[in-house]
Amino acid sequence: MTMRDQHPLTRAPGALYEAIAERVLAQIRDGTFAPGEKLPSVREIAATFEVSVNTAVQSYRHLERLEVVDVRPRQGYFVRALAEDDEPSDDHSRAPVRISLSEHVLRLMEPHARKDMVRLGIALPAPRPGALRRFNRVLTDTARRLPMESWDYMHPDGHLPLRRQLAKRTLGFENPAGVDDTLITSGCMEALWLSLRAVSRPGDVIAVESPTYYGVLLMLGTNDRKVLEIATREDTGIDLDVLEQAMATRRIKACVVSGNAQNPLGFTMPEASKRRLAELAGRYDVPVIENDVWGGTVFDAAQRMPVKAFDAHGAVLYCSSFSKVLVPGGRVGWAMPGRYSRRFRELKRFSTIAAPSLMQLTLASWLQRNLHEEHLDVLRRDIRRQVEDMRRLILAAFPSGTRVRRPSGGCVLWVHLPRGVDGRRLTSDAQAAGVHVFPGEVFSAQGRYRDRIRINAGNPVSPEVREAVVALGQLAGGC
Repeated sequence: MTMRDQHPLTRAPGALYEAIAERVLAQIRDGTFAPGEKLPSVREIAATFEVSVNTAVQSYRHLERLEVVDVRPRQGYFVRALAEDDEPSDDHSRAPVRISLSEHVLRLMEPHARKDMVRLGIALPAPRPGALRRFNRVLTDTARRLPMESWDYMHPDGHLPLRRQLAKRTLGFENPAGVDDTLITSGCMEALWLSLRAVSRPGDVIAVESPTYYGVLLMLGTNDRKVLEIATREDTGIDLDVLEQAMATRRIKACVVSGNAQNPLGFTMPEASKRRLAELAGRYDVPVIENDVWGGTVFDAAQRMPVKAFDAHGAVLYCSSFSKVLVPGGRVGWAMPGRYSRRFRELKRFSTIAAPSLMQLTLASWLQRNLHEEHLDVLRRDIRRQVEDMRRLILAAFPSGTRVRRPSGGCVLWVHLPRGVDGRRLTSDAQAAGVHVFPGEVFSAQGRYRDRIRINAGNPVSPEVREAVVALGQLAGGC
């Protein structure tokens, strides 16, 4: 059926140009118009749908904003040609949904504790022996020098020297954070949890990237928030036009995003997008909760600034931790909640009260000795190599049609399986074979991404890992 066969649009909802754009988009998605193919001219669109040339132009401009068509001067409009490892983002959810993932995700996490499993599921870099030795020396020295401080409770706001060190690291922000705006938490998840409770109530709608980290979805579900999934590109991040519309119409109370090395997609938002997101939060008074737990792993130094760096309104609640980049078991994170600091503090006093004292003291000393940046330089170098080694191995071991995009940081790979391969079944078969991975469906509130899996590339590609990936590829060929 062609676009002309589908006319008229008299009953189409919304603006006329959007309805026309939807018709064109439908034929792009079903393959009627192939990547790189020229689309009907503006005058042909106007004649087909019996609309003005201006309306036809608006339709194509709408498709440009969705990044599915390109305009070529003096030639016309063309279907956006996809890179080998790229694809259009999925359509965003039209209605908020409640979360019901808890039991499924908990079952998927259990194999990580089994010694007989090859751990390619939980997103975590392997420990670096040199860094582990150095950190343990600082830890031992701290406990020896400060026995009473290590034993006692800390102030709920956190150890002041540690907060001061973290605030100093924002000096390059356009709006640096002060010590009073820097609060210590028990990991990044508590920072996110307190931020959510500081800006919303049960029943409120929270916007998230799609796909997004399953931990964020679990947090929203256990706190009785509804989720609005926003389409997210694998190279530039959340669709800011769609997000702005949700903000402007008051559909959402807040949004949770990752601007740097997002899990599971691995993208880092361009600086212009980060700046625009911070501006939107202030303009519409819709707070942005930023999960920057992977920010320190972004490979390109020029891209590492978080959204918070451009926050002129105090509307971005920044959350991070040392868990992914240094010491997972330490459970020390921090938040910079901006204008929500007072409410954040109140909630902190009724949650975990204070983060572990010895770990806070140790981390303050670690930062004061300038050991952290040296450690991050080595970590970034190692995981960049490991991620590329794993990516090449997956492409070699998996069936033809598998696609894996290079991430900008972090240590996870979002694997697009060939047509017909089911990620849930593959995950189950892999677990039975002693390999732990995560199915793509848990990164969506609506169970999308059944044709994806997420693989942790935080470990060196040892013979054991190589054998596991080859076995995984063979299983994918049989699904």
